[in-house]
Amino acid sequence: MIEFILLITAVAIFLYAFLAGADFGAGILQILPIGIDRKEKTTLIGRAMGPVWESNHIWLILVIVITFNAFSTIFWFFSEWYHFPAGAFVIGIIFRGASFTFLHYDPIIDNSQKVYHWFFGLSSIWCTFWIGIIVGSLMLGDFTLNDTGVFERYFGHWLNPFSLSMGLFVTLLMMFNASLFLLMEAEKNIPEWRRLTVRIFIFLILSGILTHGILFLTNFERWKFFYFNPISIVLILMSFILLFPQITSIKKRQKAISRVIAGAQLICIGAAGAVPLYPNFVLMKDGTTLSMISSAAEPEVLKYLCFALIIGLPLILPGYFILMKIFKSK
Repeated sequence: MIEFILLITAVAIFLYAFLAGADFGAGILQILPIGIDRKEKTTLIGRAMGPVWESNHIWLILVIVITFNAFSTIFWFFSEWYHFPAGAFVIGIIFRGASFTFLHYDPIIDNSQKVYHWFFGLSSIWCTFWIGIIVGSLMLGDFTLNDTGVFERYFGHWLNPFSLSMGLFVTLLMMFNASLFLLMEAEKNIPEWRRLTVRIFIFLILSGILTHGILFLTNFERWKFFYFNPISIVLILMSFILLFPQITSIKKRQKAISRVIAGAQLICIGAAGAVPLYPNFVLMKDGTTLSMISSAAEPEVLKYLCFALIIGLPLILPGYFILMKIFKSK
């Protein structure tokens, strides 16, 4: 039962990272000076990201509900130790959602559109950066459950060079996913979108090297734990090899192939960090762990949760695909 629940959770996290990542990244691209008229950018982003925007939080809600019911200890731990980063992320989602709605659906067009435009872009940067910081902090595990000081408990474990560099990496990763979506959907300014995608791609690679270097220099033992794992090495190599067909697909604007490769790269990157930890959720600096197996709920709770997922997912997925179809229809 627990393996099935973990599988559904992993799939939901991937879908949120890929779809919401593209959504967040599009918000960032909207405020970048890339030589394309702002109105054209806004129209393209609304058309390309509309179905993603309307549905991506399904997967985040699913992850939260599963964690709350199946892994309550982990839910408590995350709510407590990541109170500030998670709270900042939620505030960013609120501002971003409100600004997107007013930007696209406000019947009165005036100077306030500029305010919505910038709020949407800046809150997109804000959200993606905090996601990266949380991921970096979980990988670093620079805390213990016995931390009682305010700084150590709420700030120290994420306020470090590695977590901040991971924030930059995740921001660029989401920008790249968005640029792929927009390049494949664009009917105008295609050379500009292609150049932008390639440039973000290069910065993403450099950011990945920087992130690895910082972890290597500041915490070699943790770097070795994650990246000396044979499976992690294979996954990282696969992600690197996929760079070459990705470049080709970008040049030829092969929509389906490019998105499949981007999804495969995201899976490789995420799995490379998750595989060494499994079945633990986090490894702390004193050597203790918080395990997904040991923190699981009672078998009876897991059984009913499995029933709910088996019944609920077939109801969600058709509606999800119908929504995508409606938004994409002309």
